[in-house]
Amino acid sequence: MDDVELGRFPAQCERPEPLKFAWPVVLLPELFTTPRHLALLFGYLASIGWEVFVPDLRAALGKGSTPPLAKLRFDDLAALAAEAIDGIGRDAVVVGHGVGGLVALKLSRHRRVKAAVAYAPLVPGFRTPLVGGIANRLAMRWRMPIKPPRGRILFELIADSDPFTRDGLIHGMVPDSGAIAADVIAGAIEFAPPDKAAPRLVVAGDSDIFAPLARTSKFAESIGAKLAVIAGRGHWLIGGRALERAISDTQRFLVRALGQDLLLLYPEEWKNDPDD
Repeated sequence: MDDVELGRFPAQCERPEPLKFAWPVVLLPELFTTPRHLALLFGYLASIGWEVFVPDLRAALGKGSTPPLAKLRFDDLAALAAEAIDGIGRDAVVVGHGVGGLVALKLSRHRRVKAAVAYAPLVPGFRTPLVGGIANRLAMRWRMPIKPPRGRILFELIADSDPFTRDGLIHGMVPDSGAIAADVIAGAIEFAPPDKAAPRLVVAGDSDIFAPLARTSKFAESIGAKLAVIAGRGHWLIGGRALERAISDTQRFLVRALGQDLLLLYPEEWKNDPDD
């Protein structure tokens, strides 16, 4: 793993040898989480031949024209992610979790994005329990930072994670932007129509209380995104027993959507192993 700079963003990068795929993957985290929470997803993708970047978008907050955390809107976050992708200087596949998944779907019209994949994206227009509680509701109203969940909601959030990672996941959570949460709940996000966007995939757990499957299905259909459902799993699709299935669904989608150009394989290998 290397520490690199994508323009003004520090990032972690893994360049496996040999590379199996033509374009890198950029990973974007959920509310209250950081690049650290994407470690298992990062490592898994790298182990199967993907070049992976995880930019730290928070490093730019409050600098120059970038708003501080308290005033950061959803479109501001999407703009930061787009800037990080431009910093790679090549086309890329964007994969995000939760609100990061919404950003990935938003960036499907970016000139450098070959495909966008959202793991358990928050649903625009739905008041997710992830940002519940009186204190967070007041913070959203006044555009102040919101606090990570606690108690039963926190347990539901990380229930599908690997047990040995849970303490680190909990202690690594950080306050986040109430303005972003308010934008999502209000449904104040526009997405490009299918004919003006790169291929899009939504991967959802059928037991996700933070983004219920029925609402997620309608949302995916409304933007023309493909939908893959993981039975018996909740919101934490970036670790635990859901991770392998989520990546398998992702790879199958990308190969079918992007074709042979995605794979750095000889034609004979392509014919024998199209979905690996």
